[in-house]
Amino acid sequence: MAYQAIYRKWRPTTFEDVVGQSHITETLKTEIKTSRLAHAYLFCGTRGTGKTTTAKILSRAVNCENPMPDGNPCNECPSCKGILSNTIMDVVEIDAASNNGVDNIRELRDEISYTPANVKYKIYIIDEVHMLSAGAFNALLKTLEEPPAHAIFILATTEAHKIPATIQSRCQRFDFRRISAKNIAGRIGEITRKDNINIAQDAIRLVAQLGDGSMRDALSILDLCSGIEGEITLKDIENVTGAVSRASLIDLSVSLINGDISKSISLIDKMLESGRETGTLLDELIMCFREILICKIMDNPSDVVDKSDEDIEVYKNIAKSVSNEVLLHIIKVLSETAGLCKTSTNPRVMLEASAVKICDPSADPSSDAFAARLAKIESMISTGSIPVAKPEPIIVPAVTEKVRVATEEAFDTPPFDIGEPEVIAEKETEEIPVEPPIAEDDDEEYVCESEDYSDEDIPPFDIPDFGVVPPMEQPMIEETLPIVEEEVTNTETISDSIQSADIASLTDTMMLKNPALGSILKQATLKIKDGVYFVVFQEEIFKNTINDNKDFVTGIKNALNCEHLKIVTEKELAGQSESKDPLDDIISMADSVDQISIF
Repeated sequence: MAYQAIYRKWRPTTFEDVVGQSHITETLKTEIKTSRLAHAYLFCGTRGTGKTTTAKILSRAVNCENPMPDGNPCNECPSCKGILSNTIMDVVEIDAASNNGVDNIRELRDEISYTPANVKYKIYIIDEVHMLSAGAFNALLKTLEEPPAHAIFILATTEAHKIPATIQSRCQRFDFRRISAKNIAGRIGEITRKDNINIAQDAIRLVAQLGDGSMRDALSILDLCSGIEGEITLKDIENVTGAVSRASLIDLSVSLINGDISKSISLIDKMLESGRETGTLLDELIMCFREILICKIMDNPSDVVDKSDEDIEVYKNIAKSVSNEVLLHIIKVLSETAGLCKTSTNPRVMLEASAVKICDPSADPSSDAFAARLAKIESMISTGSIPVAKPEPIIVPAVTEKVRVATEEAFDTPPFDIGEPEVIAEKETEEIPVEPPIAEDDDEEYVCESEDYSDEDIPPFDIPDFGVVPPMEQPMIEETLPIVEEEVTNTETISDSIQSADIASLTDTMMLKNPALGSILKQATLKIKDGVYFVVFQEEIFKNTINDNKDFVTGIKNALNCEHLKIVTEKELAGQSESKDPLDDIISMADSVDQISIF
């Protein structure tokens, strides 16, 4: 006998053999036992969940000559054996993908009127029924609504949303669920024992996980690896299927979470060089981070995550060190990359670029990346693990003996050996006579009456120009400057901490009254001298804007609870305002010497 694939050899023959669909098989057995059969059934579900298998078991059960008390077929009578061997023509299996036209449905409608030749019911199993054209569905509609009493339709599809509502309303619909990895592993263990296939338990778990809810896919993988000599190990399954090892996947996930770009790129290179496909690696990474997220947000993740207890414990430990925002950002980036890789000519570059985005969220301008960065900062603040940059060590060059001796001699020299600094004689400046100013209308030549000098004694060098300042103004400036310097110095009489606190609270208060002027007030500093509050701006335009609004100035006084308030610039506070009238300077100097001369 020719070799049969494992999934065909071990196709279920009773309702109990159908794994993970008890909610459907129990209902069908009850209908069979009570003879309350529907004229049309619609089986929906993903691939490899048992839709066609259940349809074939149902076709034998309703035509069995010696049905079992629980509703199962006996599989021993001529009818059951004929259906199993496909020799009874009254059970018709149609592939709608290749027979999807109106003519095919017209032929079916013409044949259905004939009674079955060998069995009780004529069964029509239409697989992938969603592939029928709109005209074919319309042609099937009337026959499906009122078929002959000897006909039963069983429609199977993986895309129920493509079935017209008029068809669905005329059928009993059953939705097949994805089979859990635990149930698939149990079925594989049973088959390997009966077929004498030597396989490790961890390899069985990996085959069940790679099946992704499909029993047929898992059995096909087992069939692929069954030719390996000796015991089938986990490494064998990974090499044959191109799957990424669990340890490598967890290492890559942790390095992405920790932001280790170098290690992440190295692990990706190692996996791809070992023959792994980029799409497969991305899909498994997405599922890995999905399971970490589920383990973080759920108290009992085993209800949702179809993994072993050891894997769930590992995912829980990883989830403790990462926030939900970071996990969501990683899943989104990987999902977008998986879509781009399908159309990209170089998917590896897309994968490595996504790793850089994940490790360095600042390279990603999206809002999810920004939320991930904020969450990371909040976590670092809450745990007190903010990294502090260490200062670079100061490298002191080695001191030679010659430099050391020279340094010691320099420090041993007493200060008085340096020599006295040159003293500028001030007497010569005092001996220069100060003469009264000469009137503008006085043309009389000024003659020096000093006996110590004559015209012949004038040396042959130019006398420096001392400017046009009248001689009488020189002593006045010398007496006034110290007063101005003392005034500027005395204005800085308040500590920085009080200034900062006062201006911050004042700004917050005034922002509520006038946001526009309050934002200008942020540019100012607050100083106090002798009970007078000074709001000091760097730019004069800010000062004028505040001064023009009297109500706002009054509000500042009320907020500070003061009587005297001045809005000034820094130059005005220092006595160097450019807007100040020059005549005020002359008057202030004249007050100090009790005289004024205006020419």
